[in-house]
Amino acid sequence: MNNYNAYKSLVVTRMLPPELGDCSRAGWKDSSASVIPKDRGISDVYRFLSVAAGICILLAQTVRAQEAVAMTRLNGIELGIDQQTGSLRYMSSALTGVILDATGDQSGLLDLAYPIKEFVPLRLASRFSQARIVQQDKGLTISYESLGPSRKGYKLPSGAVSALVTVRAADDGRSVIFSCRVVNGSRSAIAQTLFPDLWGLTPSNGVAGTELRFARGVVRPFAAKFRDPESAPPYWDRVGWKQYPDRSGYYSENALRWLDFGGLAGGFSVFQRKWATEDAPEVLTYRAESDPLHLRLAWQHKASLEPGQTWESGEFWLTPHPGGWAKGIEVFRDYVQQVNPPRDLPAHIRDGLGFQTIWMTQAPETDPQRVYFRFRDLGRVAQDALQYGLDELAPWFWNGSYFTMPILSSPLLGSEQELLEGIRKAKAVGVNVAPFVSVHIILNSELSRYGATPGRDDWTYHPDLIPEFRPYYGHDLEGAYIADDNALWQQDVQAALDQWIEKGMSSFTFDQFGYREVPGQKPALIKVIDRVRESARAEDPQSTFGSESITDLEWDTSILDYTWNWLDYEDAGPIVSVLRSPRLNCNIDDSPLAAKKCMAEGLYLNVMPSKPDSPNGTALVSEKPALAAALKDLAILRKQFLPYFVRGHALGDSILSEPTTAFVRAYELPDRLLLFVLNDRADAQQVVFRSDLRLWMPKANHTRIDEFDGQGQLVGTRRLDGIRWVGETRLLNPGEMSELEIKPD
Repeated sequence: MNNYNAYKSLVVTRMLPPELGDCSRAGWKDSSASVIPKDRGISDVYRFLSVAAGICILLAQTVRAQEAVAMTRLNGIELGIDQQTGSLRYMSSALTGVILDATGDQSGLLDLAYPIKEFVPLRLASRFSQARIVQQDKGLTISYESLGPSRKGYKLPSGAVSALVTVRAADDGRSVIFSCRVVNGSRSAIAQTLFPDLWGLTPSNGVAGTELRFARGVVRPFAAKFRDPESAPPYWDRVGWKQYPDRSGYYSENALRWLDFGGLAGGFSVFQRKWATEDAPEVLTYRAESDPLHLRLAWQHKASLEPGQTWESGEFWLTPHPGGWAKGIEVFRDYVQQVNPPRDLPAHIRDGLGFQTIWMTQAPETDPQRVYFRFRDLGRVAQDALQYGLDELAPWFWNGSYFTMPILSSPLLGSEQELLEGIRKAKAVGVNVAPFVSVHIILNSELSRYGATPGRDDWTYHPDLIPEFRPYYGHDLEGAYIADDNALWQQDVQAALDQWIEKGMSSFTFDQFGYREVPGQKPALIKVIDRVRESARAEDPQSTFGSESITDLEWDTSILDYTWNWLDYEDAGPIVSVLRSPRLNCNIDDSPLAAKKCMAEGLYLNVMPSKPDSPNGTALVSEKPALAAALKDLAILRKQFLPYFVRGHALGDSILSEPTTAFVRAYELPDRLLLFVLNDRADAQQVVFRSDLRLWMPKANHTRIDEFDGQGQLVGTRRLDGIRWVGETRLLNPGEMSELEIKPD
């Protein structure tokens, strides 16, 4: 391996321009911005790198044969398989260059935790094993009669753990499918399975530009420091394992079983083809201090595999792509639309800019003079919200029976009749009201009904408490979380909500939409809310249901119209690209910049302005003039460009060929593109950016580019001949936004 790497580096370096320096075995990790000369465009640099990568592919086929590495080509993807262990040693394509380059002792494919009494850390893995590799029509199989252990000298339980890995070309002509079966024929349990286990990933887009992008968030693994130089953390916090959990709904970065590794110059997407099953894997990464320019990426399956049991991974589809993540997600999006066809949302949720949350009072409050809003204020709040494009209202603390059922309105805020009349008045002006209910936690005093024991789940807060939230001496709102499979609780939830539907309250926002996932079954809570929504739609076909997503977006999409999570702006473009429901919320207090980012991302604005030193949602939007002005503009833009949001696909910043100095988000329709360019810097600037339009409009050799200002007014038109676009905006002040629409000319 060392001879091959030295040869590859020597030959390729001589063919590159001298200012690029040495290209190491890691696959051009020196292609970061720091080594690109200022007078050479990044597209030119990557053109050189692509040529060099192609040379390396040719070299690999001859030199790696001497190292017992079998090379195979599937859908244009070059894979190098260690002929002894079956581990993946090499991966590249013409679209990406070299993206994985592993050594024999640090390469992977399958890795199992196999704790025995004598040595709990023991592992069984491909890299310790003898593989049998069989070439097939569309790929190959890698079989292990008995996976080998990480340590010798221990007496292992009788029997063998065998495995079969299949690698084949997908029918889409662009992806490779990895799948695995493990049979535990031994007398000891397997505690953890890592598959696929990819070692040796390289910073193919440079140290700063290579991203690991999840459905809701992005990390730059090669740019991260191992520790602060002045610190001395315990080694378990210093070593390079990072974990990205799979189960906390919209709160999770790893919110869908899809990820992308790469950057604006290309990369690969991976997803597991097992929609809405209970066994979604977590994602792990490892980066060693001794080898910081290689990354290990593995999918962790936690289910214990007992003696005699068999585990199936399902299919993991790996798709190389040019450009950013939005090209790689296309295969996943097509799959999701097959297994989870988009459903109709209430029209004002589908089309709307956002909603407003108001905090009517505090749960422990008893003084009617200290409330923030009364029931008779609902019509007034609705009129205020509507002029800023907000046509959904979520009142909090309207009920006097928090964490109990049935749900009773608070006499502190007015009569029940005043509440229902306020909802009707709001609806008459065009604003739907969805009061907030919280019944997943039940007060300790009520728990005996459900066979539960008192808990310490405490949501006590009030401005007069010290501190305001969960003081050690406050236990008024302590309770316990009731599992959604509790039959009596299900009955009470449905009865409590049906009671209000019959009275005229047909929409709700729901606290903590949590449920247990049972193999092959729809979660119990979703069954209950399905019935509630059926009753609500009988009263109002456009009734809504929003909630705090805390378990699984794959199930939430079937029932929630929008989320109510404690989240600000999130880089959630991949979710927006794949799912039409639920609309993902972002919380806005008084920041016009945050509101513009959220709108450009396609998020559903949850506007909850606060008075000074007061809870969220205690002020009217009109009391925040800068925010109010921004929302008016955003409502105009949302309406003007609505087809891009409701029928198009979100591209995030993938429209760019290289980073720029502004916040850029894009959308595509079949024959046109829309870019939002927001100056999020402190100084005015004319934003310059580069884009390769052939990735998004391959048939358009001549295009027209219309630029609009922050109020949607046309301010300029230009024409472009060709596919490489060096664009620029008008001069944008801090916080100012332009919209550019690109059409065939």
